Amino acid sequence: MIYWLLYVIPYVSLFSTAIASPRETSKASWSSVTLTATPAPPTVTEAAIVRCQDGSTILHTKDCTAGTPVSYCHKQMPPITCGPGFFPSVWHPGHCLEEETCFALDADWITTECSNGAYPFTTTTLYEGRLAGGEWTAVSVVSCACATDQWYSMSMLEGSSTFDTYCMPYRSCPPGMTTSVSTNPYCATASMGACADTQYHTEYCECADPLQTPIYADDPDEGAIGCE
Repeated sequence: MIYWLLYVIPYVSLFSTAIASPRETSKASWSSVTLTATPAPPTVTEAAIVRCQDGSTILHTKDCTAGTPVSYCHKQMPPITCGPGFFPSVWHPGHCLEEETCFALDADWITTECSNGAYPFTTTTLYEGRLAGGEWTAVSVVSCACATDQWYSMSMLEGSSTFDTYCMPYRSCPPGMTTSVSTNPYCATASMGACADTQYHTEYCECADPLQTPIYADDPDEGAIGCE
């Protein structure tokens, strides 16, 4: 009996130690994590360095459409001087870029009145001031639109360098014209919700003969009455 107890007691002691050991290890491990845990350092992305030459300076601004910060080299140019028959204005050689240049007063892209069934809805002043000859001149351009029940078609006539706007009714096409379907190219690639209030496909009237152009009555609101 004594030998049996001597055999059991070491076994029980060993079993108790085995049970207590995980608790002590868990406690020590938990304390270790609490004392040594530190947040990971933030990731820092270094901005691209812009270096300018030829007397240019770095201009920090925002993209004209997306609003994201951009930096580029900018060089202030002296005001331009235009000769007789020309006026100073700007053109856009690239995205969000403007450069001064001279335009002819009688340039064919300067629209001063609307035709082909369209009506003016905005007027923009391109230049107002004195020209080379000393006369005071205001150069304005109008933007043309079609009535709410009409669709517009952009066509370039033979010998012209600009597109003309033609307004045509959605339905009930006049003789010589057929109904066609136009797809809005912007809405075809824009993000969801960008064209919530714009029709993706629109019916409109066009000349059955592609070599003909629409003709209009005296009242532009009536739209096209045929083709010629």
